Amino acid sequence: VVTVNPNTKQVLLTTIPRDYYVQLHGTTGVKDKLTHAGIYGINMSITTIEDLLGMDIDYYARVNFDTVVHLVNEIGGIQIHSDQNLNFCDIKEGYNNVDGSCALRFARERKSYATGDRHRGENQEEVIRAIISKLQTSPSILTKYNTILKNLENDFETNVTSDTMKSFIKLQVKDMPKWNVKTSNLNGSDSRNYTYSG
Repeated sequence: VVTVNPNTKQVLLTTIPRDYYVQLHGTTGVKDKLTHAGIYGINMSITTIEDLLGMDIDYYARVNFDTVVHLVNEIGGIQIHSDQNLNFCDIKEGYNNVDGSCALRFARERKSYATGDRHRGENQEEVIRAIISKLQTSPSILTKYNTILKNLENDFETNVTSDTMKSFIKLQVKDMPKWNVKTSNLNGSDSRNYTYSG
């Protein structure tokens, strides 16, 4: 969940483990893995997360693996921070410049870490942070957003209107404020339970 405060220029990235055991919106009885909410459509995912966090979600963007690869390549790569050496894409502990394919591998990796899926969520936050960092320091990238979106049109789905995107980008280009990106991760514990989806 990405919470954006345009007044304070703060972005909060909240990671929810995909296997979080939750009550799917509008159901009773047996709970399910959060990831299974998507079986019933994007609205089920949104309303279930709204119920879980006690908040309203105004906008959504549904992306796939290609979105990450193509977006990172469209903006000329990103700089990610890794807390350890990894055996792919020559990623070393510290800062690394990566293209879209390596950004995706980094965002999907979990077997290299003791905390597995939790660390994968942290890596996904890092990729998002790196994309925001790149965009907020490069007006030339932001001013060609129409071209970027055109090249990504088959890779994502959103309810954000083009007018809303345009006004947000104009606001950013006008003053080029620096956004403060913070992260939060929901915790849990291992268990085995029945699921609503069977």
